[in-house]
Amino acid sequence: MRRFAFACLSAGSILTGGAVLQPAAAAPFCISSQVLKPQCIYYDAEQCSREATRQNATCQANPAEMRLSSNVGQYCVVTSGRISNCTYFDRQTCHRDATRLHATCTTAPTRIGSGAPDPYSDINGR
Repeated sequence: MRRFAFACLSAGSILTGGAVLQPAAAAPFCISSQVLKPQCIYYDAEQCSREATRQNATCQANPAEMRLSSNVGQYCVVTSGRISNCTYFDRQTCHRDATRLHATCTTAPTRIGSGAPDPYSDINGR
C-alpha cells in the first residue's frame, strides 16, 4: 500500500513538472483588459505584470484575495508578498518602482485626502 501511495505522489509530481500545487483559492493577482475578462491565476506579481504587458492588459490586485492599504495615491505598488504602497499619483512612476521591486502597479481602491477638483463633476467644478 505504501508503494502505491508513493507511486501516486511521484506520478503527480511528474505530471505537474515537480511544481508545488497552489491552494484552491483564487490567486491574488489578475490580468484584465477591455476585451479580456479578469484572469485571477497569478501568484507572482512580476509574472502577472509581464503577462499583462504582453497581452496589452493590466495586472490588478484581486480584491477578493487581497486588501490594499488606503493612502493618498491613485496607484499602488504591490509585491508578491502582498505588501502594498498606495502613494503614487501617476502610473509611470508607480510602474517604474514596481519594475525595480519585481512587483506590479495597480489602481488604488480608495484615496484618503482630496485631489484636484474634477471640472466635470456636478459639485467639484463650481
